[in-house]
Amino acid sequence: MPKLPAKSTRVREENGDGRGSSTEVAVMRNKEEFPSTGCADIRQAKGIKRIFCLVVLSLFCSVFRISAQTSSDVSDDRPRQYLFGDWGRERSSLASKGVTFDFFYVSDLQANPVGGLEQTQAGWGRIRGTMDIDFGKLTDWNGLTFHATGLWQFGGNLGADIGTLANPSGLVSAHTTRLDSFWLQQALLHNRLFVRVGQFAGLDFYGNQEYGASYLIEPLDYALGNLFPTTYESFDPAATPAVQIQLFPWRTLYIKSAVLAGNRNPYQQDPTGFNFQIRNIPVFVYEIGFTHDEEALAGQKSYLDQKTYPGSYKFGAAYNGGKFTNAAGIQSNGNYLIYGMANQALYRSDAGSSTGLDATIGFDWSPGDLNRENSQITAGVRYNGPIPSRPQDGVAFGFVYTRISDPFQSVGIPFGMPPLGSEKALEVNYAAKLTRYFLVQPVFQYYEDVGGNSRIPNATVFGFRTKINF
Repeated sequence: MPKLPAKSTRVREENGDGRGSSTEVAVMRNKEEFPSTGCADIRQAKGIKRIFCLVVLSLFCSVFRISAQTSSDVSDDRPRQYLFGDWGRERSSLASKGVTFDFFYVSDLQANPVGGLEQTQAGWGRIRGTMDIDFGKLTDWNGLTFHATGLWQFGGNLGADIGTLANPSGLVSAHTTRLDSFWLQQALLHNRLFVRVGQFAGLDFYGNQEYGASYLIEPLDYALGNLFPTTYESFDPAATPAVQIQLFPWRTLYIKSAVLAGNRNPYQQDPTGFNFQIRNIPVFVYEIGFTHDEEALAGQKSYLDQKTYPGSYKFGAAYNGGKFTNAAGIQSNGNYLIYGMANQALYRSDAGSSTGLDATIGFDWSPGDLNRENSQITAGVRYNGPIPSRPQDGVAFGFVYTRISDPFQSVGIPFGMPPLGSEKALEVNYAAKLTRYFLVQPVFQYYEDVGGNSRIPNATVFGFRTKINF
């Protein structure tokens, strides 16, 4: 996740869940930014204890979920989609009128028994609520939609403790209770032009990972990790005021651009998300993308009798015209980052099915004289439904390469010691959908040259993610 200068920072999370989508990007990664004191250890222990309590409470609730059903839910033969059911069909009734809700709890519990700056453990938890309103259904105002989401998050930062560049958890950020984003969007020209105004995170829509829900490690779970420290592109949950225009010249091609408040310390400048603060120099972001067979993902009838291979390809850039400091301590105006990402289904077992193999790859680059971590590559493959009797499960393999630029490789390194280089991280995980609303995702990660430093022992990380939709 991104790093806030001299303080905290973090981003998105559950792709496809947190922003009406996914994911998050982490901050406070450096050891100096997250000092290990007695008080900090106590707070971390309390945070982990709180996470375990929430997991146990949620599991306890699920054991007694039948008794929590209303008589209407009991008579419904459809699989239960949420822990607390359909609220006596009130939830479905509201959805038919254009009002939908999403409430969930997600946590990562991880430990590194070997390697890194130290051997320790940490947990991070998040409770998020989201509301979407389609005014076309609610009031006959066609094309107008509203979105709002807020959260409470807490825990310890394992990546900061062991010294990694790519955080083992894509959830980690600052402790906060915050209104993340809220915006209005109007569709025009028969859904070819969309205008959005409000408060939202740039990384939710520019440089975000389409397959993020399949991973835990930060740059694959949410978005490319260099965008905030390079250009101060806003991240979730520290969204900032923004305006976006998106155009579809034809069905499979889009062009979009946004202007975001480039708040450099967003948690300090707007601690609650209610202040709508516009600070510092704005950030301009751009993206062009191509998709194909996307209708298959929505289960359209015409795609149920054939094998389809959905894919998306995008190229984008972010620019900030403010002042930035290079490795020699000299300031100059302007900084930018470019990125490219591709996601493609490679194999499908049956017609009309998503069971099969998908692949993803992404890269970014920014000027090495201004940016310490100036390049990152993410890659991965996942198999949906690896066990025939469990079609909702998935197994995923991921790789993250983060490079420290040449001018910064010797900064802060004692004379005679080898310079910094690059960090390589691997992940393998299995996502077990125990019910439609309860996910358990054990994970193994391996870091080579932790923090880009060949003198730090290679680290292994074990853990798991749990997610419960209420």
